[in-house]
Amino acid sequence: MLKTIKSFFNPLRIKIPFLLDIIIVSDPEQIKKIESSGDVDRLHAYDTASLPGWVKFYFRSTKFHDDKRDLWFCPFESTANPTYQPRRAYLEEKVATSYSQEDVKTIAELLINNASDEVLAHAMVQVVNQRFFGEEIPLHITKTANHTVQKITEAILPWKYMRGIKAQQEIMSYCEHHLAKDVHILDVGHNIGEVVQATAGGLRKLKDNLDKPVEEIFTEHPLTPQAPRIAIKSSTFDGMLSSPTTPGKTVVLMQIGKAAAKTHDIFFTFGAGSSERACVFKDFFLAFMKDLQKELQRIAAV
Repeated sequence: MLKTIKSFFNPLRIKIPFLLDIIIVSDPEQIKKIESSGDVDRLHAYDTASLPGWVKFYFRSTKFHDDKRDLWFCPFESTANPTYQPRRAYLEEKVATSYSQEDVKTIAELLINNASDEVLAHAMVQVVNQRFFGEEIPLHITKTANHTVQKITEAILPWKYMRGIKAQQEIMSYCEHHLAKDVHILDVGHNIGEVVQATAGGLRKLKDNLDKPVEEIFTEHPLTPQAPRIAIKSSTFDGMLSSPTTPGKTVVLMQIGKAAAKTHDIFFTFGAGSSERACVFKDFFLAFMKDLQKELQRIAAV
């Protein structure tokens, strides 16, 4: 029997016995409270085999999980995982190489010339991800990356689900054969998919809002809608819920996109409302968008 429970304090809880237990929370302060409670962690705090069935089903078609090799994207790892810090450090090192002014001009010209989303995405993949490969990422890979599943509702459509799995495995195969052996292929493969699926829309929002601060644009129009956590302790989050969570079974979907729009806090655009474990690409993204905005303003003034 499906149970939909909404507490007086807001979080929506959806329970189907023996199938799923999901808490959806969008209130910024509640997100911060849950995140800092110590009662939840990243999904891969538990072995993949023990995760809820719907989690395994959905995520194998996304850019966040490689079911074939049992790999998860770095932000889905618990800080307690010994691989987390070295993987994050590698990403930070690569991001620190930044971008060139020619990169900025290339993207500005594409926007001014109304290039297609596909062309924009392919160009941005080179700016962001070429640093990992030392060579241009082929067009067929950037096109394929657009097919990994994004919304949970898409996973129930067989053709989208199977296409998502196939696309994810094609990207992983490319990364496996073109990256150094000690590089975590999913961390890089995910970043290709993220750029393809999120950046083109973000670039157009920037172009349409040249007079707004970049931070304001990307809190009003955040690129990441939600972030999942899984219960590691039985908890009501100090009475926020009417019944406690079940460790290893209850998943909290933090709607960080809505929280960002409500608070205009850039740390909700790139995380769960604090600087702790904020997205590695946060400063890179903001700096690039500010430089791009200046270039577009310069072109518009000519």
